[in-house]
Amino acid sequence: MAACISSLGCDQYYSSKNKFDNEVVKLPHKRYFDFSYEINDQLDNIHNNNNKRLKYIYDDHQYSFKKLDDLFKINTRIEFSNNILPCLKMVAASLYLPKENPTKPLGEDAHFIHELNQTIGVADGVGGWAKEGIDAGIYARELMNNSLIATDIEPSGHVNPKRVLQEAYKNTNFEGSSTACIITLNTERSTIFAANVGDSGFFLIRKGKNIYKSPMQQRGFNCPYQLGNCKDNPSVDQEMEIKVEKDDILIVGTDDTPFARAVERECLSQIHKGGKIDDITVIVAYIQ
Repeated sequence: MAACISSLGCDQYYSSKNKFDNEVVKLPHKRYFDFSYEINDQLDNIHNNNNKRLKYIYDDHQYSFKKLDDLFKINTRIEFSNNILPCLKMVAASLYLPKENPTKPLGEDAHFIHELNQTIGVADGVGGWAKEGIDAGIYARELMNNSLIATDIEPSGHVNPKRVLQEAYKNTNFEGSSTACIITLNTERSTIFAANVGDSGFFLIRKGKNIYKSPMQQRGFNCPYQLGNCKDNPSVDQEMEIKVEKDDILIVGTDDTPFARAVERECLSQIHKGGKIDDITVIVAYIQ
């Protein structure tokens, strides 16, 4: 949603306040408008010239007004006629508990939270690389760092999780591999978009009930799809779009749990006993 206020002369206005040709004032990119003091100051200067009428352009509709008070009347009328509400916001926090391993004190999980662009992500380095003397946690951390960088250059409110994964994957050159799950809040559509590779994933909880669980990608038991030095790439990801509401809770994690139940389902209880010692990463996001 974009809007601008215009009359005649932007270049001339800044060189001489007595001329008002092609004056354009950008409004905040929001569903509702709160006029900052900079905009008010410019409008005050503009509307002091009583011979000029200003144009207010909103979603391809043009409105004309002469006084600043008239603009607020127009804006109020638009808000009520379109039933426009404030945008949703995702507030997130994380907890990471690496398993005890003196040789890998940072563990093999990684994650990021980009507050401005309302995007979060988790990655789980594949532990099987340890047999070859490779710390997959380094790959996972670099993948998430590059995901954060890629998110930063995405258009605010329109982050594409798959594009973020593709860019991060292209720029991560360490040995190892990792699962990955990137989720973003689209404020205009009131939805979350997600791109997931492997067995990391998320739950969406509404009014105390689990209303959505993301599917896992595995080739076999405990063998997830993964990015890195392997045959998978971001093209194998699963993409999801889910409607969200105020007070929804999003829980994002790096593994399938409880592990013992998955063992039972696969009839592998003779091989695996009990749970699995692993790193734990959880991001909890609250939709406001």
